[in-house]
Amino acid sequence: MNLSDNLEDAIQSETYGFFPIPITKYTLPNHEEVKKSILTWMGDENLLPTHGREAISHNVKQVGPTNKLLTDLPHIEDALNLAITKHNAHAFNYKPNLVINESYLELHGEGAIYAPHEHSNCVYSLTYLINYDPEKHAFIKWRKNVASNHYPILQIESTDVTAFNLTEATFNMQEGDVIIYPANLTHGYDSNPNPERITLTANITISK
Repeated sequence: MNLSDNLEDAIQSETYGFFPIPITKYTLPNHEEVKKSILTWMGDENLLPTHGREAISHNVKQVGPTNKLLTDLPHIEDALNLAITKHNAHAFNYKPNLVINESYLELHGEGAIYAPHEHSNCVYSLTYLINYDPEKHAFIKWRKNVASNHYPILQIESTDVTAFNLTEATFNMQEGDVIIYPANLTHGYDSNPNPERITLTANITISK
């Protein structure tokens, strides 16, 4: 790199991006083995008649009681805790120990929808894609949270898409991915085109 004393070559303008939002995609190395044990577990469980999330979802069924999967199959919780530790080390790096305080297995049918939502009383949320085909199943999208004392917030047409004017975003995800993100980051998915999308959702808080 050549350095120049010519002021005309000096940097005239710099744009900074402050306060990035951490989202981690961790691929479970033994996913096929874990998936097999989960499908076997599902065979002994019932679809719950209600799950408390009907107001934000459609055609989504919970399999078995909340937290039962990780209680019955603790090796899966151990694998998820490793992913959580890695995420936290590269994200907010919280000092207290983190634990899963809520988890539920969901079966998403054809036409299923999860409206944009957040999770309360936790610091991170995760989604484990257990049975998922990116060509057949809906992908998660995250929405930019805008808070301001000034209304209305203008939505002005842009000449190009940049990291600063995105209102929602996603990335490529595959079966076996554990995706971890801040619990207060708005997320959801559009209509799921095919049945048998199976995911595990877990919320993470600090240990007492």
